[in-house]
Amino acid sequence: MSSKRPSLAESMRQAAAPDPLPVVAQPPASAPRPVAKPEPTNRPAGFYAATRAGKKKVTAALNPAAHKQLKGLAVERDATTEALLSEAINDLFTKYGKPSIA
Repeated sequence: MSSKRPSLAESMRQAAAPDPLPVVAQPPASAPRPVAKPEPTNRPAGFYAATRAGKKKVTAALNPAAHKQLKGLAVERDATTEALLSEAINDLFTKYGKPSIA
């Protein structure tokens, strides 16, 4: 008899669910209490690096050889690929007479 493996999503829901509290008899309330709403935040949901706050992502599909060359150049220059791409975008802006703001 083989049992089905529990789904990861269901396991995560159960782990995140608060423990059920014991039922305690309370006197009936005359009027419902207002529920405090959480204060809105300006940051997006989920994790983000503080250094990337307010920035937009741009992606590009590269062939494996170009990707490997970019990563190798980053190692040679002791820089990140993100820094090299920002430099390249600024060079492109300069080429077309735009301010270097990347």
